[in-house]
Amino acid sequence: MTEIKDGYYFMFEIGWFIDLLIPTLVRVKEDLICLVSSKPCETKGIKPCCMPYGDELEVKKLSIDDPAIKAFKSVSSFIRIDDCNNLNGELKKNLSKKEIRDKYFNSAAKISRETLIDRVQNDYTVLSGMIL
Repeated sequence: MTEIKDGYYFMFEIGWFIDLLIPTLVRVKEDLICLVSSKPCETKGIKPCCMPYGDELEVKKLSIDDPAIKAFKSVSSFIRIDDCNNLNGELKKNLSKKEIRDKYFNSAAKISRETLIDRVQNDYTVLSGMIL
């Protein structure tokens, strides 16, 4: 496995155990994968059906060696974000790659850009303010 350095990444392979929209934003810091939790929502056109974060903006902190992370090979789907000041551009750039779309997007709902960019921006706000 390639060394994962501290920083922000899009994580495309998340599996249903985390139940987030694909992609989600994660922050790697001190060998932990930090991501904002989700909660169910009423919008059934979004699969999985969740909102960007829980009621209390809970941040989940998972070890890179966590069995669930390893089982879903999540780390191998990480794409480093070069410019956190342009998350919309970074998302657009990555979603334009055919190999990413073919591998990770199996429904139109998952690629709803408005839903994705809202989630990414909300998660960045939470993750950038967290203290470990």
